[in-house]
Amino acid sequence: MNEDLIIKRIGPLTAKDKKLLSLKLRDMVHSGALKIRNQNQKQLNAYVCADQITNTEDLKSYIKGKMPDYMVPSNIYKINEFPLLPNGKVDKSRLRNTSIIPTNSKGDIPEEINQPKNDIEKKLIHIYEEVLGFSPIKVDDNFFEIGGDSILSIQIIARAKKEGIDLKANQVFENQTIADLSAALSKSNKSEIDYHHLTIIRKGGTKPPLFCIHSGGGHVFFYGLLKDYIKEDRPIYALQPSGLDDNSEDMHQNVEEMSKDYLKTIREIQPHGPYNVLVYCFSTSVGNEMSLLLEGTGEKINIIVVDTMASAWNAADNDAILARTKFFFKRLVTSPFRTIKLFFEERYYLIEPYVIKFFGKTHEKKLEVLKANLRRISIEYKWKKHPGSVSLILTDKKDKGFNEYIVQSWKRLAQGGVHVFYTKGNHNTLFEKPDVQFVAEKIDLSMERQPSSKS
Repeated sequence: MNEDLIIKRIGPLTAKDKKLLSLKLRDMVHSGALKIRNQNQKQLNAYVCADQITNTEDLKSYIKGKMPDYMVPSNIYKINEFPLLPNGKVDKSRLRNTSIIPTNSKGDIPEEINQPKNDIEKKLIHIYEEVLGFSPIKVDDNFFEIGGDSILSIQIIARAKKEGIDLKANQVFENQTIADLSAALSKSNKSEIDYHHLTIIRKGGTKPPLFCIHSGGGHVFFYGLLKDYIKEDRPIYALQPSGLDDNSEDMHQNVEEMSKDYLKTIREIQPHGPYNVLVYCFSTSVGNEMSLLLEGTGEKINIIVVDTMASAWNAADNDAILARTKFFFKRLVTSPFRTIKLFFEERYYLIEPYVIKFFGKTHEKKLEVLKANLRRISIEYKWKKHPGSVSLILTDKKDKGFNEYIVQSWKRLAQGGVHVFYTKGNHNTLFEKPDVQFVAEKIDLSMERQPSSKS
C-alpha cells in the first residue's frame, strides 16, 4: 500500500479517531501485535567448512536445539574455505560469491531432486517466492521453516487459485513442502472422501484421537507443535471453519450448526466415544454444544478446556463483570504498566477490524470477514448445562482467585464434573515453545484418565 493511498483512507477520519488509531498502532508495534514485514525479506545464511558435514538438515536440527529460533539459519551452505581479509577476519563481500559445494539438505541426494518435476511444482515455487519475498525456494523446503505462517498461507491459496490450482488451507498445513503438496493435489482429485473441516496433524495410532477445534482466528496452524509432544500412538486432528477457503457464503450462521458439522466429521473418524475434544478461547462454546448433542446417545465426551472460562466472549452478567473488575484492579496495583499493556493487547480484536479496513491487504480483509462471523456467533450462543465432563488446564496466575472463578464457571455447566490441571506458561503462548511441552503433558494426563473407546 503506497503513501498516497494511506493518506486517502485516513483523511475522512475524525481527529479523535486519528489520534486513537495513531496511539493504538504505536502500542501494537511496541508490543509485537503488529509486525511490519519487509517485502525484501532478509534471511540468515550460514556457511560451513567441514568435510564431515553432508546432511545440512541434521546440522540445522542440532542448531535449533542450542539456539533461539531467530538465530537458526534459513540456509546452510558448504564451502571449501573462508575468504579472509589481510587482518585475518572473514571477507563477507567475497564470501557471498564463494563457490558452494553441491550438496543437499537431505545428505547425499543429488541436487536435481530439489528441482520441480511438473507444472504444479513450478507454479508453486513461483508463488512461494513471490509471497515469501526471496529465492530460490526448493521443492523440499518446509514452508513454516522458511518464514511461512497462517497469514501468508492465505496469500499462497489466493495466488494458487488464480493459477488454476484448487488449494485448501488444510493441505498447506498437512503438506509443508512443495513436493508433498504437489503429490497431495494430484491425489485429492482421486480421493473418495473429502473431510471439509478436517486437518490431519498426526496420523496413526491405536488410542482414541485428539480433536482440536480452531480458535477465534479461524486457523489451526498453532496446534501443529502438539504432534511433537503428545505421546505417540494417538492420532491428532484439527477442525477448521467453513469460509476459510475464500467462500464467505459457506460460513456457519450459529454455533449449533457448526457443532453438528464438526461432530459429524469427528464421528466419521471415531464412530464411538469417549471423544477427546480440545477447545481454546472461541471454541469453548463448540465443546459445550457438542456435549449437548451427544446427550442421550450413550457416548461420552472429554472437553479439554485450555485456560478459558465458560462463556468468555459474552460474560456480561453481574458476577462476571464484578470478578473481572476486581482482578483487573488487583493486577493494576501490583503491576500497573504490564496490566495496562495486557489490557490493550487482549482487546486488540476490538480495533483490529478498523486497522485491517484501512491498512489491510485483500486476503486479510477476507479473513476478517470470517473472524467477525466467529465473534458474532459466539456472542449469540446461549450457554446451557451439559452432561459431559471438563478437563480444565489452567496457567498459574498471580491472583489465585481468578482461576477459582474460571473453575466455578465450568462447574455450573459440566454435570459430568470438572478435573483441574495446572501447567506452566502464559495464556497467549501455550502452543508455542517452550510452553507447548508443558501443556501437552496435561493434555495427555486428561486423556489417560478416560476409559477406552468402544469397539
